[in-house]
Amino acid sequence: MFRVKELLLSRKTFKTPIFQTHLNCFHWYGYVASEDQKKAWFSLLRCTVFTASIWLSCALMLARVFRGYEKLIDGATSCATAVQYLTVSIATLNAYVQRDRVIALLRVAHSDLENFMKEADDQELEILDITQVYTRSITLLLWVPSVVAGLMAYLDCVYRTLFLPKSVFNMPAVRRGEEQPILLFQLFPFGELCDNFVVGYLGPCYALALGITTVPLWHTFITCFMKYVNLKLQILNKRVREMDITRLNPILVIDQMTPRELTYWRMQLCKEFVEEQLRIRKFVQELQSLICVPVMADFIIFSVLMCFLFFALTVGVPSKMDYFFMFIYLFVMAGILWMYHWHATLIVECHDELSLAYYSCEWYTFELPVQRMLLFVMMHAQRPMRMRALLVDLNLRTFIDIVRGAYSYFNLLRSSHSY
Repeated sequence: MFRVKELLLSRKTFKTPIFQTHLNCFHWYGYVASEDQKKAWFSLLRCTVFTASIWLSCALMLARVFRGYEKLIDGATSCATAVQYLTVSIATLNAYVQRDRVIALLRVAHSDLENFMKEADDQELEILDITQVYTRSITLLLWVPSVVAGLMAYLDCVYRTLFLPKSVFNMPAVRRGEEQPILLFQLFPFGELCDNFVVGYLGPCYALALGITTVPLWHTFITCFMKYVNLKLQILNKRVREMDITRLNPILVIDQMTPRELTYWRMQLCKEFVEEQLRIRKFVQELQSLICVPVMADFIIFSVLMCFLFFALTVGVPSKMDYFFMFIYLFVMAGILWMYHWHATLIVECHDELSLAYYSCEWYTFELPVQRMLLFVMMHAQRPMRMRALLVDLNLRTFIDIVRGAYSYFNLLRSSHSY
């Protein structure tokens, strides 16, 4: 196990570009803590309670699903919700177990971005600004449908509680078919306990709040890491093309340097580029170790669930509310899978451009030793980089195969059901 002191971040880290919003949320949930806050151990203990709450909610929802439903369409939304909680439970437990790795990655990113902002030129700062706008947009894209779905469930609770209280705390009438339970009651196997305000009302509301915040938070947080890697590769490609030795020593005057001095500094610059590439590779390997299990779980579970929801929409007679929630679930699941595979593809493609960037510099004007060095560096840059989730490659081809496979199995189920 890790010590509390090993999991504390400096105050400056919480203001790191790209990660600021997510770090504040993780701080509130207790996954990270600040070095200067009092009782930091209490903040990290809150993370344990939070993770246990997610798993308890997931277990109760799965218990309700295993009890079965009279009609397929009646259980489709509840099943989709339970499975969503299962995937986020795996992700939160993984983040809890690997908190030391998360903290290490954040420290590396913070230190690197801090140094980058001191030495970056205007064009590089513009790339950073574009990256920040992009990550905020991606975060908003996944947060909005999750929050909208949660607000719909909350509005149902509030409306029924204020204007139709007999339909809320009256489980016997619900069982006789005289009343319809509120949306949250359908997710849990509480039975008569639904008439208890704390167990049947506040408990599901708390579980819903966990779901609508945690699902988009974790996935967009990992997306920020992946976009950070893409940013690093973009900057490296730009600097390789420029081959500006004054980055190593700003006081150098190129026109006044001898060929021997130029060769020395260009060799040093090539060495710096190789070291930077190795640092990026190491970061990607650590990130891959962090996400491989939850992303593999998402790959398996979401593929099956998308197929199931399409089948439920076809064979059942869903209500408008069922249509709404199923569309939200399909959009969120497809969005999560797309984010991982798309950004992994961006990383791979940007890394593949590195050898071309070396060729694009004015190598033909350099001395022969530098040209030889560039040749070896280009060969090193051609080593393939890929991201995997255990058995699955993360790229757009895999994402397309997921969608194609889900649709194929859906057609198979629909054909067998029609007979």
